[in-house]
Amino acid sequence: MSIAENPLVGRMKGSMANFTMYTLNGKNVVRGKAFKINDAKTVSQLVIREQMALLDEKYQSFASIIRLGFPERPVGLNSQNMFISVNFSTCFEVIDEIQVISYPLLALSQGSLPKVKVKDAFIEEEGIILRYDTKSLSPEVTRFDEIIACAELNTGSLLIARQFIGIDDIGTIKLNHTDLKAEKIACCYVFLRSGDGKLTSNSVYVEVKD
Repeated sequence: MSIAENPLVGRMKGSMANFTMYTLNGKNVVRGKAFKINDAKTVSQLVIREQMALLDEKYQSFASIIRLGFPERPVGLNSQNMFISVNFSTCFEVIDEIQVISYPLLALSQGSLPKVKVKDAFIEEEGIILRYDTKSLSPEVTRFDEIIACAELNTGSLLIARQFIGIDDIGTIKLNHTDLKAEKIACCYVFLRSGDGKLTSNSVYVEVKD
């Protein structure tokens, strides 16, 4: 941007070539635009754009969960940055020459707490039931820490459940939804979060059966 204050020129207004001229605070202002924008579209660049678009779409679906899932992150990065960084090179597969996200490879959380060991996951009349091994989490995790489960349905709806770990050797957490079938579930995950919210575990993909 350049500013002209020559009294012989007077007020400048309008556009010419790649310049736009106008008056601001009594001064003549000239803005220039590039004649040509380089927007290379190599195969690798198109793949990266496609992957970024898919991750952004998936972030929008799981935003409320992802914000809980990445507290152990470098200064300057937010949860969305971490989600993309963790998944960008690991969660994709190619099916019929099309980039798709592999749900078993997708990470909704990452941290230093031990992974949840899911004993089984099945559907009952009131929703999805997940049973997990509480005893194996000790001593790193206490009964006052939290377990978080979520499932995305094919309709785009997101089911979420949060509760304290508890004291039973085998814990149970339920995602409420009536009239549900396994084929209606796109994906399901579970992870741990410390009571103070500063630590999490890596998320675990869960296969739900009828």
